[in-house]
Amino acid sequence: FYIKPVVHNMQVFKFGGASVKDADGVRNVAAILKRYAGQPLVVVVSAMGKTTNALEEVVQAYAGETGQAAELLNSVRTMHQAAADDLFGANRTLPVFADMEKHFLRIEEMLDKKPMAAYNFIYDQIVSLGELLATRLVSAYLNHVGVANEWLDVRNCLKTDNTYREANINWEVTNWQVREKVLPMMRNNKMVVTQGFIGATIEYFTTTLGREGSDYTAAVFANILEAEA
Repeated sequence: FYIKPVVHNMQVFKFGGASVKDADGVRNVAAILKRYAGQPLVVVVSAMGKTTNALEEVVQAYAGETGQAAELLNSVRTMHQAAADDLFGANRTLPVFADMEKHFLRIEEMLDKKPMAAYNFIYDQIVSLGELLATRLVSAYLNHVGVANEWLDVRNCLKTDNTYREANINWEVTNWQVREKVLPMMRNNKMVVTQGFIGATIEYFTTTLGREGSDYTAAVFANILEAEA
């Protein structure tokens, strides 16, 4: 059945890769969002800079069994750790570092096995890492500077079919999940930070919505939640 959204004056913000390409970009995003602290917002964030391109190289190396996939992934790790060190003063005891590392370990476990799945499936599992890392950094930094927010794994809400790399949204399930999960978060913390571009099947395999899919994600949230803008 239909649940009417009851969050008034909410807005959806979307920040692309160029907006969060480095630590200074994340600081600028935080400066913008500080002006809206305490207001109901959904903030959709893309991967940092050229991370998607770098992860595509990981996919190609893994699928092609070149032996370079782990090294290429480590370059992505180094870049994100450097940004986090800049933002948090290299205090690697903070939870954000462990949160990012969990995502890397999931991909490393995949790279340790011989590629058996279809290329497009492999692509979505690996390339989606970029959005997960970027939102971990943005969410943690916002909390660090006093802008209360909650990190949301969009894969728990945005459900799709299994057309990897060009997934189609399951609107019935997505409508229900967004209302069930996002509305309570917004009422408690006002601001929700989540990923663009990615979703998941009902079986929880990661999917992507096609390049530039973050704009689409923001529009989906705005539509379902009946955002003001």
